[in-house]
Parts: sequence; structure tokens; C-alpha cells
Amino acid sequence: MERTLGLSRSIIQQESGVLVSQEMNLSIQDTFSEPNIRSVFKGDHGGIGFSVVNVLVTRFIDSFAFSNKMSASQIEMLTVDCLENFSYESLQDIILFFKMARSGKFGSTHRSPDNNLIFGEWFPKYLEEKAMIREQNYDRQKNEHNKKQVSIEDVKKTYAEIEEKNLHQKRLNYIEKITQDMDRQILEDTITDWEKDEKRKPYVKYLKEKRKKV
Repeated sequence: MERTLGLSRSIIQQESGVLVSQEMNLSIQDTFSEPNIRSVFKGDHGGIGFSVVNVLVTRFIDSFAFSNKMSASQIEMLTVDCLENFSYESLQDIILFFKMARSGKFGSTHRSPDNNLIFGEWFPKYLEEKAMIREQNYDRQKNEHNKKQVSIEDVKKTYAEIEEKNLHQKRLNYIEKITQDMDRQILEDTITDWEKDEKRKPYVKYLKEKRKKV
């Protein structure tokens, strides 16, 4: 909010290059991280909001070469309409919208822009483009999340396989140790005993593997 208020004051004071720099570097993507108009220009900051948008509106209207310009009262009404329509968007949205409209991104006009053209035709197109980019962001984040989940599962699976392999080897080593002095008959008797013991029964297969080598 403080950054937006600082930018607003700079625009109102017409500090050299500030607005031009914003126009050159802004993209719709940048606006998603900015606070909306209604949260910034409230209470004591309401006057700043009106003043900065009035500067932007006046500059926008003056950029058209039509002879019939808006009167001061019409500029004032357009400023109020702008604050209302962009209440859930950011100051950067207004700057970018006016730049895009001025550049013909929403279509050309053969008359001086008025409230109906600006908010009836151009503004919905801007919101539609912004919504499309927001959806693309959501899809990209969803895909990244899914990839991350797959990656985590792969790590877990690999770790489990390593653990199982290590455990298998430990069991083989243990069987090798306890059977190293057994002859085939003692080994057979041990297999028979373990098959009757519920706790040792799962490990009989290791004894049978050893039997192949005796």
C-alpha cells in the first residue's frame, strides 16, 4: 500500500519519467501482486486516489487528437467512474489499461472516447484478458504442484526400495552367520522348526536359499 501511495504522489506531482517508466515496464502479470484501489485509497487517502486517477484520465483523454475534448466536469465524472470500475483492481491496472486502450489494443475509435466506450467496450476486454492470464497462472501452478507431488512420491518409492534392499541384505547376512557351521540335516531341522514358529516363519525362505548352497 505504501508503495502505491508513493507512486500516486509521484504521478500527481508529475515527477519526470515516473509514469512513462510504469507504462514501459508494466504487464498484466505484474498487477496480480498489487493491492486493489478500494484497499489503498480509503479514509484519509481518498483524496490521493481521486487526484492520481484524475491525472491519469486527463492524460489519457489528451492523448487522442480529436477536436472535441471533454470538459472539466466530464473528466471529473470519468475519474469517479474509473475509481468505481477499478475498485477491485489496482492503480497499475488503470495505468496499463489506459496505455493498452490508447495503443488500440481493444480496437480503434473514430470519435473521442467517452464513458460508454471506455467502460462499455474496452474495460470488459481488459478484464477478459486479465482473467485469461489468471487462469493460465492457475493451470501452471497446478501443473507445478502435480509435478512436485510426483517427484516426492518418486523419492519415497526410491527410498523404500533402498530400505528394502538393505533389509534384505541384513537378513541374508544374519542367516549366513547363524548357519555357517550347520550341515544339511541341521539346516533341514531348523527350517522345520522355523515353519512352526509364527515369528520366524516369514524368514524360512532365507534358510531355503541357504539350503541350495549346502
